[in-house]
Amino acid sequence: MPNSPKSRHSRNRTHLAPRAEFPLYPHRGLALSRSVFDRKTFDSQQIAEAIEKIAEQIDAAHHQADKLVLAGIANGGIPLCSMLEAALAKRLGRSISKSIIDISFHRDDIGQKPITKEVEATQMASDPEDATIILVDDVLESGRTVRAAIAEVLTIGRPYKIELATLVDRGNRRLPIAANYTGIVVETTPDEQVKVTLDPTNPENSRIQILAEKAQ
Repeated sequence: MPNSPKSRHSRNRTHLAPRAEFPLYPHRGLALSRSVFDRKTFDSQQIAEAIEKIAEQIDAAHHQADKLVLAGIANGGIPLCSMLEAALAKRLGRSISKSIIDISFHRDDIGQKPITKEVEATQMASDPEDATIILVDDVLESGRTVRAAIAEVLTIGRPYKIELATLVDRGNRRLPIAANYTGIVVETTPDEQVKVTLDPTNPENSRIQILAEKAQ
C-alpha cells in the first residue's frame, strides 16, 4: 500500500461544478479498444424500478430516522445519490441530506491508477457524528471502493451507523462486504465490464450495459 499523506490539510482536492449530464463510469473489465458486445442491457424503466426498490428498503428500515445522510461515492455514486434522494423524499415526505465521499486518498491501487483531477472532493452536508450514513454507489464488485469510502468517513467523524446502497451488485467480491440495499443483482465474470449511465435530469437516458468480449 502506498504511503499516505502526512496531513489531511495537504490534500489537493478540486471542487467541480455539477454537470448537466453524467458521463459513463466504466467499471473494471475489458479495455474499450477490444471488440465487445452487449451481453445484457437494463433500460431506464428497469433502472427506475431498481431505484424505487432501494428507496422502499431504506424507508422500511429508517422511516423514523432523523439523522439520515445519503453519501454518494465519487464519481459513480453521485448521480445515483440524487435520483435515490428524490425517490426517498417522496416516501418520507421530507428531503434527505446528501453528501459526496472522495476515496482517492484511501485507495489501495493508487500506485497503478493515479488520482484523477476530475474526482469530486468530499463534501459533508452535515456533521456525521451520530448520523446514519448510507454510502451510495452505482456498482459493487470487489468491495475495495466501499472499504476506502468507510475509511474516508471515519476520518471526518464517528457516525452512529454506516450502511451501503448499490444499484448493481455484480459479484466477484474480494473483501467481506455486502450491500444493505440492492437494486439489481447480476452475475458477471471479472473480465466483463459494467457500464452505468445515470442522468438525473433526463432519467430516460439512463441505462446499464453488461459488456463481454466478442468470441473470435
